[in-house]
Amino acid sequence: MMRPNRLKARLRSGERTFCSWSLLGNAMAAEIMALAGVDAIVIDHEHGPADLMSAITIMQAASAAEATTIMRVPSHDSIYVKRALDAGIEGIMFPSVNTADQARAVVAACRYPPDGKRGAAYSYVRASNYGLNASDYVAHAADNILILAQVESHVAVENLSEIVAVDGIDGFYIGPLDMSGSIGKLGELQDPEVAGLLAGAEDAVLKSGKALGGQCRRARGCSSNAGTRVHPCRYRQRHRAHPRWFTREPRERALNLKKMQATGADSCA
Repeated sequence: MMRPNRLKARLRSGERTFCSWSLLGNAMAAEIMALAGVDAIVIDHEHGPADLMSAITIMQAASAAEATTIMRVPSHDSIYVKRALDAGIEGIMFPSVNTADQARAVVAACRYPPDGKRGAAYSYVRASNYGLNASDYVAHAADNILILAQVESHVAVENLSEIVAVDGIDGFYIGPLDMSGSIGKLGELQDPEVAGLLAGAEDAVLKSGKALGGQCRRARGCSSNAGTRVHPCRYRQRHRAHPRWFTREPRERALNLKKMQATGADSCA
């Protein structure tokens, strides 16, 4: 449903944010994460088993709080992207963006003509409140939708100076496992060549001024990825030390996350 994209606004202002993953396709789990205070929930349709209808129930659950909903789509398929956006997803994460041409294509998939190629059905889809806010939705969709690109290969790192310059990409998410696999060293994150690729990717994104995202492996402790400087479970706009994950209501939200972990919920699920 149509609402301001809080995560995009916070990233633009340079704030750090904490995002959680939904791999189970379970709306109640997503609702718990949203109420615990995460800034966004990433619904994984690349590696997760969920479908579009379950994604809608997660969006509805996330609306219980202020969590922005993002979908990691399976590929760059513009039809899949169109259906996700029409359903009301607030951000799209594209896997394996390896060239500037691919980056421009994924932006075009998220935007209406003349700036893109997204098919138009805003007169009745869920994203525009079933047409009740059709004119506002079409007027503000380009600025409100968050577009993230994943950097997951040595080819992407080689082309990253051109990719980060593409207008419309709001941030980047580093994929260490696929990055290591792209040079035949799958999972060897401590390998100097892999670590060098990850560091090079981070440097290129940070120099661009766009948001940089990383992922933690576990709920308790949330140590950052081996060999990278990407902070756990959050996007960042600038690389600087910060003692907390959150910049707003840090104590209350941290306590909520501790309660969630105590009940066995996985903040990285």
